[in-house]
Amino acid sequence: MIPTISCCKNCFRSINRSITAKLNVHQRKYATMRQETVFIENTLEEPVIAIRPQDNIDIIGPPDPLSNLRPIIRRCPTNETIFQQSLREMQDATHTWNQQFWTDHNQKFIKQRQEFINSHQVEGQEKRQLSADEMSEFYKRFLDENWLTHIRYNNEWYKKNLTMLFLALKVSLERYLGMFIAKI
Repeated sequence: MIPTISCCKNCFRSINRSITAKLNVHQRKYATMRQETVFIENTLEEPVIAIRPQDNIDIIGPPDPLSNLRPIIRRCPTNETIFQQSLREMQDATHTWNQQFWTDHNQKFIKQRQEFINSHQVEGQEKRQLSADEMSEFYKRFLDENWLTHIRYNNEWYKKNLTMLFLALKVSLERYLGMFIAKI
């Protein structure tokens, strides 16, 4: 069951499926002028999360069981500028890309680890837990086999972060120039 979230139009059009039932909302305020963030954790309650358009918050859900990443629902201000929209969309696209990569990677890891464990069991005997030394063979082999994948991931991640940094700089300049012009 997914909680009901109400906000401004088109703001939360793609709610991450990993936000499940039984949620509790915790707010965290920053000392600066930054927006608040709401963390959603698993509890026994099933609240309805209602966000007013004037609320200055993002929602962060519980970790996804496959990717181990927390879903983020970013706020969509009613007077969002083109630069702010570009930054938010880039952040969402990067998070979706990260989510997909780590889901695929972790599923592959779990599958190969189980195959390794099964291949080291003696048929006809009770299943035994492999030692740390035995498992280290698997971990090294897995990392060696996926080395190039990790290099490509890191390179793409750096590019995406630099793009977001550039967009954030544009948003900051736009904000400060707007404040400067308003004072004149």
